[in-house]
Amino acid sequence: MSTGRDKAVDGIPNRPVFARRRQHIVQAAVRLFTERAYVDVHMDAVAAAAGVVKPTLYRYFATKEALFIEALECALEELRHEIRALRAGTGSVDCRLRRVVACMLDRVGRLTPAIRALEGQSSDFGERSRTVLRQGFSALKEEIGALLINGAEAGAFGRFDLDVAVLVVLGGIRMAAHSSAGDRDVADAVADFLLKGLRARGDTPARGSRTDVGILAS
Repeated sequence: MSTGRDKAVDGIPNRPVFARRRQHIVQAAVRLFTERAYVDVHMDAVAAAAGVVKPTLYRYFATKEALFIEALECALEELRHEIRALRAGTGSVDCRLRRVVACMLDRVGRLTPAIRALEGQSSDFGERSRTVLRQGFSALKEEIGALLINGAEAGAFGRFDLDVAVLVVLGGIRMAAHSSAGDRDVADAVADFLLKGLRARGDTPARGSRTDVGILAS
């Protein structure tokens, strides 16, 4: 529960405590929004999960919509770090790409119902959620692109257009997440489709820099 240690002293906020408590609230909200339907997540539950009283929660977030926007931003940033770790992990590029697809499908799929609900409630918050999604997925492009280049350099993939390939990966995951959140069979199907398109088929494997990558294998 809130102890009052984040109160201002002589009108000056205790910023480190304020920042830590805000982060703790957002992380609690992320857990709830990924476990429950958006309409079933109430501010009382968020306050309880974060260990603060409700008035303290409202000091940080005036509405559930505002809290969800920040929770979405936090979740996407955490996903980026997770994808980076998977990209740099062990195993073949095929295995790593499968892990990336499964992870993204699970995380994005869990948040998709809440994103839909928010976009249906308010044009302002709906647009803000779309902006956060665009920014979050843009940050993921670099991680996925690096993995695809690694596969090309290893000779696992044929010649392909890097920008198109990354968009296909992200687009496939987002479309699958709208219908089958967390479904392992769907994750495998998406990965199989992507790997089939990227697989080398008599092409000279792409080597080196981004500009060496040619047309998407078909």
